[in-house]
Amino acid sequence: MAITEYIMILVDIFAQLGYPGIFVLMVMESATLPLGGYLVYQRRLEFWSVVAVATLGSLIGTMVDYGIGYYLGRPAVLRYGRIVRFSHERLETTERWFSRHGTSVVLLARFVPLLRTLIAFPAGMVRMEPKKFLAFSAIGILVWDIALVYVGFLAGQNSAQISSILESYFLPLGLASIAILAIVAYRSLRKRPD
Repeated sequence: MAITEYIMILVDIFAQLGYPGIFVLMVMESATLPLGGYLVYQRRLEFWSVVAVATLGSLIGTMVDYGIGYYLGRPAVLRYGRIVRFSHERLETTERWFSRHGTSVVLLARFVPLLRTLIAFPAGMVRMEPKKFLAFSAIGILVWDIALVYVGFLAGQNSAQISSILESYFLPLGLASIAILAIVAYRSLRKRPD
């Protein structure tokens, strides 16, 4: 089965989930919007509806994160953040950004991968005014969601070229990945004391 066939299976599953699927995935801070844009290109979904549902889902998800920071504080964020790979170092990085740039960092962070999903925790921890947090988040999330849906739409317009590129590089990259994993596994097994 070719890589493009796997991608099309994923697209079909995503299409079946429709707007409710986009909403749920965005509440969980999923980066699936380019697939939504691809479905817009195929005329299976509508551009502004995808953006609206995604933005609403993202806002609800970010308010949950904000609430965790606001009501439960730093200990809870550190304790349960490991579940979503939110380490002590990542929290400190986010806190430094927040202290350096103030509340405007909430808007700016929406355009920085990783920070965009983490900024709500320290915003809650420092008890940023909820209305201001929601307003800055809404602007940043809306712009980001429009961009991601549009990228998916453009990918749909260029899907033949993208498929060709994926097909030509998938096998060599896959074989290289397997070779690297084998070398790493061999070295780690060799270093084990008997």
